[in-house]
Amino acid sequence: MKFDFILLPMMVGTYVLNLMDKAAISEASVFGIIQADKLGGNKYNWASSIFYLGYLIWQYPSSILMQKLPIGYYFGAMIILWGITTTTTAATTSFATLCVNRVFLGVFEACMAPILTILVGQYWTRSEHPLRSACWWAGSPIGAFIADAITYGVSDKALAHSKYETWQIVYFVFGPITICWGVMIAFGVPTSPMKAWFLNDREKKVAVARLVADHQGVENRQYKLHQVKECLLDPQPWLLAFNALLQCLQGGGLLSFQKLVLTGMGYTSRQSTLMSMPGSAIQLTSVLFWQVFSSQNTRIYVMVICNIICLIGAVLVDQLPHTKANLRLGAFYVLYVNAVPFGLGMSLISSNIQGFTKKATAAFMMFLGYCFGQFSGPFLFKPSEAPTYPTAFRGFYCAVSFMILVELTLLTWIFYENHKRDRRAAAHPEEQHYSSDLLDLTDREHPGIRYIW
Repeated sequence: MKFDFILLPMMVGTYVLNLMDKAAISEASVFGIIQADKLGGNKYNWASSIFYLGYLIWQYPSSILMQKLPIGYYFGAMIILWGITTTTTAATTSFATLCVNRVFLGVFEACMAPILTILVGQYWTRSEHPLRSACWWAGSPIGAFIADAITYGVSDKALAHSKYETWQIVYFVFGPITICWGVMIAFGVPTSPMKAWFLNDREKKVAVARLVADHQGVENRQYKLHQVKECLLDPQPWLLAFNALLQCLQGGGLLSFQKLVLTGMGYTSRQSTLMSMPGSAIQLTSVLFWQVFSSQNTRIYVMVICNIICLIGAVLVDQLPHTKANLRLGAFYVLYVNAVPFGLGMSLISSNIQGFTKKATAAFMMFLGYCFGQFSGPFLFKPSEAPTYPTAFRGFYCAVSFMILVELTLLTWIFYENHKRDRRAAAHPEEQHYSSDLLDLTDREHPGIRYIW
């Protein structure tokens, strides 16, 4: 299908660059930015976290603008702006200038994951959502792997006599790549299946018919306040948002402190870029492997299993003696399975939440949880506890334990709601017909919908 060969690679590439630019501060942390920008004490924690303040500020305006503007042009413009911001990070000279730069980077990147979630819902059927969501979500470990490889290359001694520091060169490489990509996205991402430049007239009709047959319809882009209210009264988006918050407590800390944890285990700055690559490989493998097995009604089961694995890893990192460095390193790598539940949560938004405004609002709620979790995660790493950071890893396994409870609650609610709809269908079979495929109905307004789990 052309969507898989043209649109999906654009989505994956965007998330690759998103991770590279956002995580560049982790690469820079062991190559001089802490000294150059005077990030002593907990200033590095703040510089890492404040990105998500910008992310949070722009989440809701972004959810409005992506409904009002051509989605490709808006998306491309934001990518270009965050590429420029990434490039200018190399010019920062203090904690204040770095924080301002990071806030604007967060503002410009805020649109990215909500738009990708909306695109999955717009172009693929519900049974196809998990694998497509996994593909763009897999851009995170791919981006981390590429970022490590580039950083390892530019840190070579051959560049030692450059007038720029290694951490500055990293930003000079990452930023311009993103700017060029943004130009391509602006003209490459269509507004809807009917406006896809790579489909002929017959293929456009087939694409729409597939969505209609899947009980999704073709969502119009009019902002509807009643859908916002319905979303706020629906327990499913709240549970997914809280789950995202707990997951990102771990993800935010690992993203910012990965290299510092590895150097604390005895590796040099340059070696830490290589030693972080297995973690990225585990993350990529786990995302793709588990998504294949969650194509049907197994997604929440997979989320629980992955969190049990992470729980074991976090406990081992905390409890193993420091003399068992290799075992602690292996347990540290296990934590990278934690990316799976978030991607599956986004696929549940795409599959279960119907109505364009409701889906956009649910994605906004989930990314509020994402922002709060990512913002808070680095503060679990207390500078006084370096290099072992016991509080951080204890916080990780507490968060994972709560995630398992949230996911089981969500599963119970979905079973109950589907059972209630089955009983109503038996009593009122006439209500199960999709009365109009272009009415932009929500999942609550269409009783024929059955929730995926």
